[in-house]
Amino acid sequence: MRLLSPGDLAPPAATFSHGVLAGDLLFVSGQCGVDEQGKAVGLGDAAAQTRKAVENIESVLREGGFELTDVVSVTTFLASLDDFDDYDRAYAEAFGSHRPARATVRADINSPDLLVEIQAIAKRS
Repeated sequence: MRLLSPGDLAPPAATFSHGVLAGDLLFVSGQCGVDEQGKAVGLGDAAAQTRKAVENIESVLREGGFELTDVVSVTTFLASLDDFDDYDRAYAEAFGSHRPARATVRADINSPDLLVEIQAIAKRS
């Protein structure tokens, strides 16, 4: 097992790793729309936060030698389901024709500025 913490991401704000590589699987912790200093981007904009969260996921994937197309499952947490359409459009743009399994749920996120949190599981091809 190898713990991943890419240098271009803010250090985790709590006790977790950005990613855990276990054999052919990479588990990516929930990523939000935050910059390298851990500050929320796109305040009030679920699409902008989704794009940044996916960029952060890609950073963890790269650190482990994976790509976005290796993602097999995604779980997304939305602070409000009213943001689903904006999130879904940005998600579709980021993933293109790749369609991993996905669940999207409403959840309380640990910051009032954050609207979206996305976790992922990838498998090496």
